[in-house]
Amino acid sequence: MDYAVFSSRLGWMVVVGSTRGIAGVALPKHDRDASLDALREKMRIRTRELREVEPRVFGTLPDRLAAYMQGERVVFPDRLDTSGWTSFRSRVWEATRQIPYGETRSYSWVAATIGQPAACRAVGQALHNNPVPPLVPCHRVVGVGGALTGFGGGLPLKQQLLSLESQWHDSSDNSK
Repeated sequence: MDYAVFSSRLGWMVVVGSTRGIAGVALPKHDRDASLDALREKMRIRTRELREVEPRVFGTLPDRLAAYMQGERVVFPDRLDTSGWTSFRSRVWEATRQIPYGETRSYSWVAATIGQPAACRAVGQALHNNPVPPLVPCHRVVGVGGALTGFGGGLPLKQQLLSLESQWHDSSDNSK
């Protein structure tokens, strides 16, 4: 697998990919090493399994991620490497990818969308293990009533990402 490290306004980020697509994204960290460590831990990857490449190997993705972290409206239609994903996680992450920019949905909405309305906690676990934020925008999933709960990058970052997106969204109803 290849990886590239790059900086954004919010910190250092890493993208990992294979020939099948994007396999991992590390959310911004205060320094380069912390970003790499976070990605290795999340993906359970050993250093020798990775080869550092120039960010341009991933096309425009690093630039789009950096622009997103500056508050620009960006879409992420990128092909994902789903080879290690379970069927349940795939359904959760695909449903989450459908949440529009600047909007939120509840864990119960995601559970109902995948046809398992009683699986809210399992949805939360799947989102916690999301390897490709914000390509799968797990920060857009909130508790019932809009409460900010759980986020692998920490609640302050979740709030910051939602705030970045809210400037582009006209609707005041974000609690669907």
